[in-house]
Amino acid sequence: MFGSRKKSTADNLSHGKIETLIGEGTQIKGTFQSSGVVRVDGFLEGSIEHDGDLIVGPKGRIQATIKARSLATAGEIHGDVEVAEKLELLPGAHLKGDVRCGHLVIHEGARFHGRSLMSVTDSAEPPQPDRSPGD
Repeated sequence: MFGSRKKSTADNLSHGKIETLIGEGTQIKGTFQSSGVVRVDGFLEGSIEHDGDLIVGPKGRIQATIKARSLATAGEIHGDVEVAEKLELLPGAHLKGDVRCGHLVIHEGARFHGRSLMSVTDSAEPPQPDRSPGD
């Protein structure tokens, strides 16, 4: 109510909607393919192909190339990331790698080491130069 702060994306996505949980102490190596809402509190190594929302908790660690619809992380990611929609680095997050995404949000306390490229949707029209009469 009064004085309450909006919860982070990781908290908002985690209430009753998580379809897959990779718990603390779990280690997965190889190619991980999934859809829906996935939360990682363990360790993933290899590649992730995810058609949904990926959440990396504060204790989650990923060493992989990632393709996902959206990603919110408070954990550690080493590898290149491609996100169709929103990539959000929450306080305490550490991402080392290049990213390509629709929207990038970096909160205070998050660390990002790499390059970012903002994707442009195919439906967007490029801006047209202003033409004055007589051109």
